[in-house]
Amino acid sequence: MESIAENSLMQEIVVDYLNNNLRLQTKHLTYGDGTTGSYRLKDNLSKFINNYFRSIKDVKPKEIVVSSGKEGSAKTSGQDFHARSRYEEIKSRRYSGLLTLYRANAVPVSFGSIDPFSVEALHCYEQELVNFNKEHPDARIRAILLANPHNPLGRCYPRETLVEYLKFCEKYDIHLIADEIYAMSIFKTSSNHGAVQFHSVLSIDMDKIVNPRRVHVLYGMSKDFSSNGLRLGLVISRNRQLVEAMSSITIFSWPSAPADLAWCIMLEDTAFLEYYISEHQKRLGEGYEFLTGILDNLGVDYARGCNAGFFVWADLSFALEKPVDGSEPGLAEDMRLDQKLIQNGVHLAAGLGYQAEKPGWFRITFSQPRPLLLKGLAKMMKLLKGVDIEIPGVIPVSYHKTGLADSTYSSSRSSPDPLFVRKYSM
Repeated sequence: MESIAENSLMQEIVVDYLNNNLRLQTKHLTYGDGTTGSYRLKDNLSKFINNYFRSIKDVKPKEIVVSSGKEGSAKTSGQDFHARSRYEEIKSRRYSGLLTLYRANAVPVSFGSIDPFSVEALHCYEQELVNFNKEHPDARIRAILLANPHNPLGRCYPRETLVEYLKFCEKYDIHLIADEIYAMSIFKTSSNHGAVQFHSVLSIDMDKIVNPRRVHVLYGMSKDFSSNGLRLGLVISRNRQLVEAMSSITIFSWPSAPADLAWCIMLEDTAFLEYYISEHQKRLGEGYEFLTGILDNLGVDYARGCNAGFFVWADLSFALEKPVDGSEPGLAEDMRLDQKLIQNGVHLAAGLGYQAEKPGWFRITFSQPRPLLLKGLAKMMKLLKGVDIEIPGVIPVSYHKTGLADSTYSSSRSSPDPLFVRKYSM
């Protein structure tokens, strides 16, 4: 089982499409238009963002800086530029794995029993910010990093909460960095009809709320386009000084021209793009229901109401060792459970990497071939509960009928519109 949030559900379709449509020219072996992405790509990205993110004010190509990924996700270098260009302290929550790439200090925020997606959560931020600035007068908080949709919780922030974040940033003279890399990885299931849908901060009219120069959006190709290996990420900002500062150091993370071209042709092909996003979201919903159905049958609890991303936030605290002094399990027991899983061939993303407030929580990625997922779950239950599970017995009933349990995702799993087939099978 994989700990990384890599999506294999649509890879065959992407590969088939690129093999049929990607044609390199000599200019793609040159330095091209410079270090911040081709003019063609930035023009296509502005149209894509304006359409699918429902930008209230059109994003312009000159407000986009494209870079290649280096460490972690495809947008990492964009984050690195952002940090080195502007910020000293980043205030964020739960996703320390992302924050360490900023080469800036992170201040985690605890919520206790408060819903982290609620307006009330801003009180936790405010208390932490005031206390930190008082105790560290030479290193005050500069920004909030918000992952929306959230990783690893798989939920989206309500519009009213996003508005309060913008007001908060204006009040305290700080910036909002919105990581929206899972923007198109939203899905519907029979159990999440009431889940909050994705709202980009770009879809909010900021003029009377916050100076737009304070708001910056991160996006990338790796997640929504099933292409971790193509390494393209971007920063959207209406802060001209920040864009210029990032552009001055993009030579260290120059985007690849072939990768640039690959994204261009997908974004320009509206028929393919509409089919791709629709099918992508459909398969995510199937994958989520498949995994959660198995976890239900196994008696493993998990965070409910998810509708975004590739993962389920699962509670494995039942397997934590009990401290010899009789106290509650903590970080040490969390780390031991993580190592126990890894040593036995089950690599999940441990909650300790996300500043989880309770030990024993792990992120399980469902966007993997189902035979691999089932094998990993069987090994996990053998290790944690000492039981051999019968795979057919834990698979949701609906999947026995369709035969999906034994299938892997491929470009032939769902048939697109016949016109699409004729166009791209030539």
